[in-house]
Amino acid sequence: MRTKTLLIAAAALAAATISSQAQVYSQNIVGYVNLTITNGYHMYSTPMDADGTGTNNTVISVLGTNLPAGSQLLTWNGATFEANNFSVPFHGTVPVWDNPNASLNPGAGFFINNPGSTTNRTVVGTALVGTNLNSNLTHGGGYYAISSISPVGGDITTNLDYTPSLNDQVLLWDDAIQTYDIYNYSVPFHQVNPVWSPSVPQIAVGQGFFLNTTNANPTWTEVVNP
Repeated sequence: MRTKTLLIAAAALAAATISSQAQVYSQNIVGYVNLTITNGYHMYSTPMDADGTGTNNTVISVLGTNLPAGSQLLTWNGATFEANNFSVPFHGTVPVWDNPNASLNPGAGFFINNPGSTTNRTVVGTALVGTNLNSNLTHGGGYYAISSISPVGGDITTNLDYTPSLNDQVLLWDDAIQTYDIYNYSVPFHQVNPVWSPSVPQIAVGQGFFLNTTNANPTWTEVVNP
């Protein structure tokens, strides 16, 4: 397993920046990530943790209330999507979430459907570093909506420490065409060892994705050195 170092400044008040689909600004291991929530469907994750435990993040703490009315959060339960709507209630004047206290912890991927203009959301918290096991790989194979637990992006194998199983698939949502780009881990014709095709999946900071695996006991342990 490979380790990597978060792009986080060692000295107080010094900040490092990661640029991809999100920007990360950190002081030591506390900072914030700017997520750009575009029009249409996009798959996100919770890149910063509320309190360092990885367990107390909610819809309201991660996404807030500045999305366009009619926005929808879609979380995956292992078999189907569950909707959490951001809408104006009857006799109300401002939009609210159906379930603002629903869990939205690091390591899980989720969709937001934004019917309006692009908006930005700043997620403030702690970068989860050290050795972290992704607890979302729980139902014995199939499709998982997951993400990196730490605010680290790059090659899913080298940078994010995921060890693929034969015939794994990674499905990355393509904003431009509103569908998935599919990456397969398989043995090419006339070769011996499996490789990713058409290339190794590249995961951005704050990006969720689907993993489809036939492994009945999949695991993903990330090691991030602060």
